[in-house]
Amino acid sequence: MKQADRAFPLPYYKINKNFTVQTYSEEAFKLWGNQENLLHIIDEESIEKVKKWISPDIHKSSVEAHLKPVNGGNDPLTADVYTTWNNDLYAEVILMMKDDKLNRVTKTLNQLRSRLNDTNFELLEEKEKLEEAIDQNNKLSAPFIELTLNTALIPLFGDITSDKFHTVEEGLLHASQKEDIDRLLFDFTAVGEIHREGIHVLTDMMTSLFYMGTEIIVIGVKPQQAKQLHELNLPLNVQFIHSLQQAVAKYCT
Repeated sequence: MKQADRAFPLPYYKINKNFTVQTYSEEAFKLWGNQENLLHIIDEESIEKVKKWISPDIHKSSVEAHLKPVNGGNDPLTADVYTTWNNDLYAEVILMMKDDKLNRVTKTLNQLRSRLNDTNFELLEEKEKLEEAIDQNNKLSAPFIELTLNTALIPLFGDITSDKFHTVEEGLLHASQKEDIDRLLFDFTAVGEIHREGIHVLTDMMTSLFYMGTEIIVIGVKPQQAKQLHELNLPLNVQFIHSLQQAVAKYCT
């Protein structure tokens, strides 16, 4: 087993069908050190799910899993585990860590909604808290993650609504220009329902970025989503790539 020669900005492992680690990235080593088997970093409650979905019988897969704590922490981490099998013997695995802020805000939002359904006590105060939580949740639904000096990833979470993208539009446009980013990867893997008004706002934002000289790549679009996007006026030079693994391999190695 050796550290991967290629520089990955995310935790990366190459494994065999028994989950034995063949190579790993520097980011993986920083979090879990030198591990002989991928299952050693998986939290116990997620092991069976990982075994089911990471199999040579499934050429490409994406599954959410809980990972063991790092740096002396007590709480498991949550990540999307993207896997591609090169053949029946070896697979490449990339871990996309979930933003802890997003998890906390979503939990708070659910608690507030439940409380508002059960009682009207201090309704006005709770309504204001809920609106603040929704606004913060919207801001965290499209984080700006720098992968390389000129490439950034924007993983989209949840439904695409006009309110959500009106909230994040200014911040994303500002971040893409401030950091001199030439290429943006919009990842639709975790997108739920697409509202027509929301996708219009997202399309306008992509068009603005395109005219500002930014290369736009759309990742992980599902068939139904592709049909909706096809009906819209996307800039002609927007590129589509099937998976995050392919995009990382193409633009970050």
